[in-house]
Amino acid sequence: MSHVFPRHTKASLPAAVSGDGCYIIDKSGKKYFDGSGGAAVSCLGHSDPDVIRAIKDQVDRVAFAHTGFFTSD
Repeated sequence: MSHVFPRHTKASLPAAVSGDGCYIIDKSGKKYFDGSGGAAVSCLGHSDPDVIRAIKDQVDRVAFAHTGFFTSD
């Protein structure tokens, strides 16, 4: 976690170490339902081989292009 600009200055947050389907798993092995989502973020399923392949294919072409100025496949 960043100690320069932490999101919560008074909280000690769990460290996410892996994901499985709709869950995020912390260092102690505890699973949390990943219900995050919104205009800029979607949880498509952690460890899903189709999602991983699509991400890797996209990164091979272009890592990031701001959506305010570009679109991509």
